[in-house]
Amino acid sequence: MKPIKKYSFLSLIVVALVFFGFYRDFVFKKINALMKAWDNNMDYSMPPSLKFLENYEYSTLSNIKWLLTLLFTVIYLIISLFTVKVIFNNKKYLRITIGTFAGITIVSGLFIVVGIVFHSVSEKMYEFARYLMGMVQSPITLMILIPSFKLAEKKD
Repeated sequence: MKPIKKYSFLSLIVVALVFFGFYRDFVFKKINALMKAWDNNMDYSMPPSLKFLENYEYSTLSNIKWLLTLLFTVIYLIISLFTVKVIFNNKKYLRITIGTFAGITIVSGLFIVVGIVFHSVSEKMYEFARYLMGMVQSPITLMILIPSFKLAEKKD
């Protein structure tokens, strides 16, 4: 790939990462604020773009958060795959990227299951699972994979 085209793609990737990062944070904070207001029997007005969420029940909002978690994970996976393809164009690295995202998601799911089975540790398990899922819903995973792949290329 020509350098100018490569840097244009990488610039678009940075813009996408920033956009989705801020948008994800915005959506989750607003949903959490609405749910907290409902917990405390208070009024809370959502921004116009998310006003429709006020019509859902508490449990539905909780399920929407789970779906959004998976959606943003997939979005970051796609961005990561695109980035790895542009920088390295190596199928092995693409498989490692998919494996990393899948592995972190599966481990996070296991922590949730452990928390459901063992109620005494459920809060800690949920916190850790949430932390792990935060990694795959941000540029952090990509920031670890790129230097790892660069080191692997130097080693070869």
